[in-house]
Amino acid sequence: MENSSNSLIYLLQNKVYRKLWGIGFVQAIMRWMELTALGIFVFQLTESPFWVAMVGFSHILPLFLFGSLLGLFSEKYQRKKIIFISYFILSIINLLLFLLAIFEFIELWHILLGTFFSGIIWAEDFPVRMGLISDDIDESFLSKAVGLDLTTSNICRIIGPFIAGIYMSYIGIEAVYISGVIFMLVGSLIGYKLKESNNSNVNTNDNFGSYFSNILEGIKYIRSSNIIFPTLIITVVMNIFAFSYRNMVPVIGAESLLITPFLVGVLISFEGIGATIASTILSLKLNIQLSNRFYFFGCIIFLIMIFLLGINDKFLLAIIFMLLAGMSMASFGITQKLIIISNSDKAHRGRVLGVLAASIGTAPLGAILLGFTASIFNANMALVIFSILGLLLCLLVILNYRMFLSTDKSVKR
Repeated sequence: MENSSNSLIYLLQNKVYRKLWGIGFVQAIMRWMELTALGIFVFQLTESPFWVAMVGFSHILPLFLFGSLLGLFSEKYQRKKIIFISYFILSIINLLLFLLAIFEFIELWHILLGTFFSGIIWAEDFPVRMGLISDDIDESFLSKAVGLDLTTSNICRIIGPFIAGIYMSYIGIEAVYISGVIFMLVGSLIGYKLKESNNSNVNTNDNFGSYFSNILEGIKYIRSSNIIFPTLIITVVMNIFAFSYRNMVPVIGAESLLITPFLVGVLISFEGIGATIASTILSLKLNIQLSNRFYFFGCIIFLIMIFLLGINDKFLLAIIFMLLAGMSMASFGITQKLIIISNSDKAHRGRVLGVLAASIGTAPLGAILLGFTASIFNANMALVIFSILGLLLCLLVILNYRMFLSTDKSVKR
């Protein structure tokens, strides 16, 4: 416990980490509040599970489109400037959406375009902000730094949906957008005050031909790793067949559980409560040699919880499943970043984190497929189908990379 306390003191005394932590906080609370509120609002507007799924689609699409390029940009350009400019632009976009909402001119395409731009902020978080954390923090404290960062994000998954439920029950979507203006301006200001050493990669050239050659080099590096490669394959599986389930929670809440928008926010908050509990414990107690096992079994338990949520129509049971889903998701989230960072060298880390962002960016495919499946059957059946497919594919990956679960260092890489 004393060692954990010393780690926490070290992190909190690090001025750069504190600022990066603050940026992550405002980004995370806005993301979870926005996605929950927009899911409720779009379902009220369209009564279509497909268009609710498109909210998640438009938010995650930038990860797929720009993830790898953002990884390269983060190696070439000053990352504090990327944060400052992007957050400031998003604050202006949120202001425009607020004005459209307050004067009742807002339309579905405005909402989807807005979530696309907010998705760019999330896409840059992996190679830009996490890249700064990995560069600034001593490697012996890295697991604690990643764990504290994810714990904070998980706390935001409690606060964000809860606030969204209140906003959508008593105020309206305009409250979400004015909150976005404030949060993004705060993030931009913190980014402006960041101090960053010159970490530009001297091997990264300016022309686009070199960008694509660097991407190919990064992919070859990843493909040669018996740890990073299956980690990314499982990441793709989870983002297509698992994490898009959140888009269906407002639909399940309205159609199956028969609960109010406020209780939908409460239900989603329980995922955050579970994630916060697990990430707090893991960030203090996780043995880095067991990261791969926590990663894989976290995926399996999460998919089982989605299956159970799909066959359930009781609100109290749904809370339990969401709580356990959040705990297993925390196991996945902490170890995912830790595996990538600890198994990649600094020369390739920006590109590997960029490919990680692109892997997570495959979730739009899952959002579309889940939306279509829910339209053909219903939201509950869609979760059952997707969770079964996800389980089968994760097991198939681990059968082909059995050394992934080994704790013997000699078989790694």
